[in-house]
Amino acid sequence: MKNKIGFNLFFALISFPVGMALFREIDFKTYSFANPALGVIYLITFIGTIYLTFKHRNNLSDF
Repeated sequence: MKNKIGFNLFFALISFPVGMALFREIDFKTYSFANPALGVIYLITFIGTIYLTFKHRNNLSDF
């Protein structure tokens, strides 16, 4: 049984604009978010979409 890393294009397309919004939200001089609540939501969403993009796929035909 091979361990294949799946690539989900749908979540990859979602993670790009969320990552760009997160990048704009970070203030690199103080290493903090300009709006902390929105920054945390962007960060959680970005991490979730990256995880779902590269999640292992389970194929039921490979017993």
